[in-house]
Amino acid sequence: MTTDVNAGAATPQQRHKSLETTLPVANFISYFAIAAVEFAVPFVAVATLGATSLVIAALGICRFAPQVLLARTAALIVERYDQRTVMLGSELLRVVAFLLSALALVVSPGWGLAIFALANIALACGSILTSVSTQVLVPAVFADKALPKVYARLGIAESSADGLAPFLTGLGLGALGVSPTFGVAAALAACACALLLRIPRIRVPADEPEEGEPQAASRTTLRRGLRYNLDTPPLRIITIWAVSYNLGQCIIEALLLIALLKQTPITAASYGVIRTCAVLFAVLGAYLAERLPTRLRSGLGTSIFGCGAVAAYAVTGIGAYLGGMTGLALVIAGFMLDEFCSGVALVRIQTLRARTIAQKDRAIATAAYRALNLTAVPVGFALGGLAGLFLTPASILLAVGLLMLLPALLILSRSVRTSAD
Repeated sequence: MTTDVNAGAATPQQRHKSLETTLPVANFISYFAIAAVEFAVPFVAVATLGATSLVIAALGICRFAPQVLLARTAALIVERYDQRTVMLGSELLRVVAFLLSALALVVSPGWGLAIFALANIALACGSILTSVSTQVLVPAVFADKALPKVYARLGIAESSADGLAPFLTGLGLGALGVSPTFGVAAALAACACALLLRIPRIRVPADEPEEGEPQAASRTTLRRGLRYNLDTPPLRIITIWAVSYNLGQCIIEALLLIALLKQTPITAASYGVIRTCAVLFAVLGAYLAERLPTRLRSGLGTSIFGCGAVAAYAVTGIGAYLGGMTGLALVIAGFMLDEFCSGVALVRIQTLRARTIAQKDRAIATAAYRALNLTAVPVGFALGGLAGLFLTPASILLAVGLLMLLPALLILSRSVRTSAD
């Protein structure tokens, strides 16, 4: 496979310099707008439009299900068009989603909720396109040794946006109102579009069918993409680890607040402050990912920090089970440990995947990896909700937290520790 750059386009050095500054800034603006809307939509749907828990669940499905169902389509689009076009298209979908959300209060409550559903679908389509395109674009442009630095910057941008957006959105809803706040989000997404115009037109065409396959056969299938994610022991272990992490995290998230309100002296305000501050540790983790000792900037670091990220939920589960101020302190420690270790591990894992998966296979491998992990999200919430009907939330949190020590031990395996990422 080759990387096709149009005649007269920027030199590789110019592309490198442009993307090194453009991508993180555009990433921050885009994720800030997304996080703002993800915070505001459920709040407005319940407080203003009278949404029930079933409606909130449906909105959540609209946000995640298209990313699973359209994963293969996203990979085909990324392979067929240049990456500037794909990134711009995904950002324009967000502009449409935010403008739709701004109109939700103009119509009746029923239509307003339907508009929120459409906006979430548009956001989902934009998210899967951006995710696949970024994982194809970055390794195609940057030198191998620069990959960890680029992924670290992208991680810092995303985590910073996730931490700041809910707080500032809450202020915006109070000061500006609902529609103007969504309008600001649309304007931010439009600014991201302007930045993405500076991305070079890099085209990574789909590979030819393998020997023995009919000419019409497509390499872009989720089954093939899944195979690439299980191709080597490190990739196989990391995929199992990631799915286990998302599944366990969502089971815990479904019950955590209920358990904390029953078992600890936490309040709504303090819970919000704790979660926001915990996200700052993800920023710190991404920042330090390339500033750690040399031995930890390798497969050993992937193992240690990947282990810490899932083992943190054992600390959280024990804290929720114990209750009181001691339990609350353990829960806070678990939050911070998870976010910090996740920040480091994500940079290391993205680098490992970029160096291990061939360029010709990267789009469908990324799409399959994301689809697999996003499938674990609703499954986890459903399992948590059902388990809560029969067992106490605190006991479920303890059990799931301890079970998450299994993937923590798995990622400590020798094949991951010795991988040269």
